Amino acid sequence: MRIIVAAALLCLGPVGAAEPARSPSELDPTQAVLGNWLVQSRDGIIQISLAQDGTYQGRIVGGTDPRSLDSKNPDPAKRQNTVKGTVIMTHLKYAGDRRWKDGAIYDPSSGKTYKCSLQLIDKDSLKIRGYLGISLLGGNQLWVRYLGTQMDLTGPVP
Repeated sequence: MRIIVAAALLCLGPVGAAEPARSPSELDPTQAVLGNWLVQSRDGIIQISLAQDGTYQGRIVGGTDPRSLDSKNPDPAKRQNTVKGTVIMTHLKYAGDRRWKDGAIYDPSSGKTYKCSLQLIDKDSLKIRGYLGISLLGGNQLWVRYLGTQMDLTGPVP
């Protein structure tokens, strides 16, 4: 009888050994992009979240100059608003394979809005593609996940 029990335990593997807990974003790839991201210049933090319409959006939640005004906004009524709190990415839709497409991204330093797409390289690296017209006419930035709690940065994060 002991031989049968021992053989059964060998087949089943260690009792009580469970898979490590996974975060919701690891279980659902559509959620993997959510959270705070440090921009390539390391002087701004963008929080990506779900918008009310079910698309993805990005809002400036921190940076090196929290009182910076949106002085180049094409809408004169918004030029006295601080950039912190501004939604700069809108209408992104999950396209499968850790990619989001059909979005727009606003650049407060120029006041211009571009089309954009995202690609999650790994759980902590996000490629942002901003472009005019077709994706070929654009540029990339690499953002890294920001896990810090301080949103008002004293200088670019190393």
